[in-house]
Amino acid sequence: MNQSTVVAPRESVAAIPPRWQRWARVFWILLALDSALAFGMTMYFTWQFTQNLPPRLTEGLSALGWSSASYFSYSAFLLIFHFFCFYFMGLLIFWLRPTERMAFFASIFFIAFAAANAYISAPEFLQVFKTGPMLYQLTFNVSNLFAWPLLIAFCAVFPTGHFVPRWARYLALFGFIVTLVWSIFPEQFANPQGAMAVMLLGALLILFGGSLLAQILRYRNYSTAAQRQQTKWLLYGLALIVLGAVLVPTLSFLILPASGLTDARTTVLSQLIANLLTAIYAILPLSVGVAILRYRLWDIDIIIRKTVTYTIVVALLGVLFFGSVILLQQIFAQFTNTGGNEIITVISTLAIAALFVPLRNRIQDVIDKRFYRKKYDAQKVLQKFAETVRDETDIDKLTAELVNVVQETMQPKSVSVWLKADDRRRATDNMRRAMEDRD
Repeated sequence: MNQSTVVAPRESVAAIPPRWQRWARVFWILLALDSALAFGMTMYFTWQFTQNLPPRLTEGLSALGWSSASYFSYSAFLLIFHFFCFYFMGLLIFWLRPTERMAFFASIFFIAFAAANAYISAPEFLQVFKTGPMLYQLTFNVSNLFAWPLLIAFCAVFPTGHFVPRWARYLALFGFIVTLVWSIFPEQFANPQGAMAVMLLGALLILFGGSLLAQILRYRNYSTAAQRQQTKWLLYGLALIVLGAVLVPTLSFLILPASGLTDARTTVLSQLIANLLTAIYAILPLSVGVAILRYRLWDIDIIIRKTVTYTIVVALLGVLFFGSVILLQQIFAQFTNTGGNEIITVISTLAIAALFVPLRNRIQDVIDKRFYRKKYDAQKVLQKFAETVRDETDIDKLTAELVNVVQETMQPKSVSVWLKADDRRRATDNMRRAMEDRD
């Protein structure tokens, strides 16, 4: 068979020099441990803070009908969601592409930002941070020092690793300056009011708006077709982040205070709204994940495809398991006046075991249809060809079907099949056995 196909080659990528790769791994491991430790202590101090809330927060939460437990649950959900999205994406990218410069840079940014932006916005929480152990302050500041400058730099160099256009590098420098000022004067940034709120809003607008503009210019003037598809998802994510970074602080720190509503309920409500920024930032790793899945960013889509499948399956089965346990407990309590915990656990476990394989196959099918349409169609064509090989004995029909399969799955410019007269029967038998072994 003679064929000619056009395959888009994988773009050349800049690799970390071999002599630096070991040190790069050591640096990544240290930063990953620092980020995980900082987040763990943040969660502990957040819980400790909610156990002894200041009177202002207690009064405001009571007016809203919230308890301290509700406040902690709300905060913990936002913090964990933010941390998991960033940390998991950074871990996955490093695991699959540890020696490529842009992938390594993205991984460092995601790992650092996972912990640096995970905190509640209540100004009283700053006292917990300031009076906490030196280890907590050190780990958090290390993550913070890398996170914010790298956020702007990442948006400026994605996906190739180069500052395009050139002025984008000054955005990264401005981000570093803002981070440095933030570290020196944390109290002013924790609860900005008046002119300080306007300055902070302007800085955020410059940083995120400039990053969005840089990506738009890159998209229009510098990117290849594949890079445009990858950049498009980052643009979507950045646009949503810019919108949230402008609307949430404007509502929390300008509109509500300017309206004259200064009671405890309103101030607490403004801080609850401000905490949503933590979750809004998680759009960034999610948009990068879509670029990886759909447009093979950094060529690590296959592993992420399986990871996404099993993550969704585990999450759905977990919800179904706990939901079935609660539902069955209610049913047993009404008819038997007992919880029936052992029976309920057995029934729920058996149901989950029975659902695992069909649910996994269904979710994998949906992901393949959505993100891997060409591959999904090719698999369907091959399955149909396997059925033909099992049932068809005419070599001419088999070779014609083979040509159709090659044209549909590989799309070459031309396809030719040569068979010796003596090998026709042997070719038919070999083809049938090969397709049976494949099944």
